[in-house]
Amino acid sequence: CREREGTQVTIMATQDDLMAFIQAQRIGHLATADGTGAPHLVPICFTYDGQAIYSAIDHKPKRRTGYSMKRIRNMVENPRVAFLVHHYEEDWQQLSYVLIRGTATILESGQEHQRALALLEDKYVQYQERHLAQGDGLVIKIVPESVRRWGWQRSQAGSPV
Repeated sequence: CREREGTQVTIMATQDDLMAFIQAQRIGHLATADGTGAPHLVPICFTYDGQAIYSAIDHKPKRRTGYSMKRIRNMVENPRVAFLVHHYEEDWQQLSYVLIRGTATILESGQEHQRALALLEDKYVQYQERHLAQGDGLVIKIVPESVRRWGWQRSQAGSPV
């Protein structure tokens, strides 16, 4: 929603518009918290199929891998997460974001795991070059429980929500 002259106006977007906006973004931000509530925020590559957000723990250099990574440890302790994508331009009338809160699970293998990797390869050429879908790394799955969107303009597919 947006504020104008002291009142809030809700901007409605169709599910297709919302999906197109989310999927068009190249990077998202994943917020996790450990069992004590200490926050952790990281940028991630992702894909969205209209039902869930998927992100692979790929082979880019990291200090830790797999279940020893902070975001993964946090999800094991506390599966509640937030995921944010946004659109920024110097013309602030074009600003928009989508904030998804939900529950995260870790996919280690199986049909959904392979489908998620294939979707990520479809979106990112870098994953195609690394043959991500042939890998066996972990995949984060986020099932949205709430979706908040904000933007200055009424949504149209491919433009801000």
